[in-house]
Amino acid sequence: MARQAMPVQTGKVIDYINSGETKINVGDVVPLISLCGIAETDIEAGASGAVALYGVWEFTAETSVAFEVGDIVYWDAANNHVTKTAAGGVFLGIVVAPKAASAALARCKIGVAAVSSSASA
Repeated sequence: MARQAMPVQTGKVIDYINSGETKINVGDVVPLISLCGIAETDIEAGASGAVALYGVWEFTAETSVAFEVGDIVYWDAANNHVTKTAAGGVFLGIVVAPKAASAALARCKIGVAAVSSSASA
């Protein structure tokens, strides 16, 4: 029986082609439809570069809301920060260190699956 799949990378970092019109700078958040990565290299428009899909990173964050460990967060590309508001954002990951409402930075883990649960009575 022929193989149905062949490993090509570990998946922690992928080769990403910048299909946009502007350069992606190292450290930029790269929204990828249903998740976000972090540029590990500068990626010129039309070029390929490394984008990390795993790890704990420090991000700019909204300063009106506190974050708790385990909160699900999203990337708000319009405001260039992490938010707990899903509307208009792209799933980023989970918070791994508490953040006070006034703090401008948040530590988040990317490369995790978003799981939502609700208790039923």
